[in-house]
Amino acid sequence: MFALPACLERYRKLPKGVFLFAVGQFLINLIQTAQFLLLNLFLKEGGLSDPEIASLGSKRFIATFLLAIPAGLWLRGKPLRWPLLGASIGFPAAALLGLEAARVHQLELAAFAFLCMGFAGLVLSVASLPMILRLAPENQRSEALSLLFSTWAAAAICGGLLASGLQALGTLQLGSWRVVLDSHATMLLLTLAGFGAPWFYAKLPNPPSGEEKPRHWLHVHRSDLGLLMRSLVPSVCIAVGAGLSIQFMNLFFSHVHGMNPATYSAYGTVSSVLVLGAGLLVPEVRRRFGWRGAILGVQFTAVVLLATMGFTELWRPHAWAYPLAVLLFILRQPLMSMAGPATSELTMAYVGPRNHELMNACNGAIWSGAWWLAAIIFQHLREADVPYWQIFAATSLFYSVATFSYLGIIRATERRAPDVQEPMMSERHEV
Repeated sequence: MFALPACLERYRKLPKGVFLFAVGQFLINLIQTAQFLLLNLFLKEGGLSDPEIASLGSKRFIATFLLAIPAGLWLRGKPLRWPLLGASIGFPAAALLGLEAARVHQLELAAFAFLCMGFAGLVLSVASLPMILRLAPENQRSEALSLLFSTWAAAAICGGLLASGLQALGTLQLGSWRVVLDSHATMLLLTLAGFGAPWFYAKLPNPPSGEEKPRHWLHVHRSDLGLLMRSLVPSVCIAVGAGLSIQFMNLFFSHVHGMNPATYSAYGTVSSVLVLGAGLLVPEVRRRFGWRGAILGVQFTAVVLLATMGFTELWRPHAWAYPLAVLLFILRQPLMSMAGPATSELTMAYVGPRNHELMNACNGAIWSGAWWLAAIIFQHLREADVPYWQIFAATSLFYSVATFSYLGIIRATERRAPDVQEPMMSERHEV
């Protein structure tokens, strides 16, 4: 019988609840993949301008920005199955309502649906990490976290392949019924797949946290405030920078290089495969090159690639500009995503165990608030006809500030505990 490598054999021994949770998370991530790849292009095809698209998309982040920290503090020590189950029902329902409302140009209803989707996504993101830690024994938590992290890349690969495949077909004839396989049909199919997530969440056990509830849910040690503030500076810079350009990357390729949704989905899928592979290399990079190589080196390289990709707008008349932009797009995302686990491990070690939940909640609020604010800024920039290359240059500047901000945190962490090995995973965002 075929024997799995030892590293994969450990995954097979994970509890059933971990696999149920991972499958449910994968189905939810299919919806997010569909919207990341196709929503902006679908709205553009529906006649919306760049500023209108940015205004509508920003609604998804308001709920998380306002409620992430209160939700993270309130959920500490509580059973999590019911909040997860409710959110897993609300998320695809709100996504479906928003998609159909946008299709018939009911933009106010679509904005409300995206707001509800943001709140459901908030509960899912805040509760996911504590739940997976409760489901897995202590000696299997590393595998459980890795499996949960891999659902993002797996959903991006499957969603991208499905999106490019369906749109390559164009139409499907079923007797007298003709189905147009456009961006709307693709997002609809992936959204409907997300309705399978509640079935898996309903089968989860509901283990207690095993920790004593805090006497006051708002209590934070005064001595920890400085640590939290310093550790959040690079998160703010990366989140704002990513919000300015990454969530509108498909519009850049559509406007600047004339790329259609099917082609963009295909290239996004190739990049996601590299993301999955690069994620597996993070521990080895960390061992060989330390924090500086795993964070500073990788992020700086990604910043250079992003800035160069933006400059292809200026080089558009040249035949090599388009393939260069595609190559940089495929390579940049794995590098930036590769730094994510290392920065999460670093910041969790820096703030200490008693601040892990609060740090995750703060990160969620920062990312959603920054992407909402960045979407508004992008809206005004495009109304003023600011070219994409200047927006990408601003993102590169924010990323550079974040990269050098990590240097001080690395030094402080190495002085306190040079051999820290505490792998953690905070909320993942596509950057």
